[in-house]
Amino acid sequence: MTQAKILDAAQTVFAELGFENAQLDEVAIRAGCSRGAIYAHYPSKEDVFLALMEKRVHAKFVAVCRTIEEEPSIGKRPGIFKRWMAGQVTDPSWGTLNLEYKLYAVRRPESRERLLKLYTSLFESSERDFVELLFGDKLSKASRVGLRRRLAAMGGAFGGMMLESSFEVGLFSNTQLQQLTEELFDALVHI
Repeated sequence: MTQAKILDAAQTVFAELGFENAQLDEVAIRAGCSRGAIYAHYPSKEDVFLALMEKRVHAKFVAVCRTIEEEPSIGKRPGIFKRWMAGQVTDPSWGTLNLEYKLYAVRRPESRERLLKLYTSLFESSERDFVELLFGDKLSKASRVGLRRRLAAMGGAFGGMMLESSFEVGLFSNTQLQQLTEELFDALVHI
């Protein structure tokens, strides 16, 4: 239970203050525990953040992968993922946190490697390669690589949209963000 409280508090603090400005003392206060309780579970602030990413993002991603795997029609699978992405883009705290940590990781190679491992584990959380899961196993290697690149570009575009919607509040409604997400998905993710 303490770990869940810590992660809930950390999500709020990281979203409000940014990763670098967040202090574990503030996380402890909001979680209703001591800083020592945090260190009993996580050796560092970075470990708290990675646990937050892993537990929350991984759980959501694994759930959508299961839904995709259960769809017998390969042609309907990209639509499931598109609708899921459109739902995710309206959560501004996750977009901000993801961008914040990526910027932090780009400046620190050891952190970059940890985040890349987390992202790789997301794409490997299914029994099959994620691109294969979405589009089937009859793709050429070049098609798989191209789709993987476009999925990565799509993630960056979504992060940018979330950042802009937080920066220029009122520019996008949630409905507009979802619609734009679906349009970008259709433009980038195709065979």
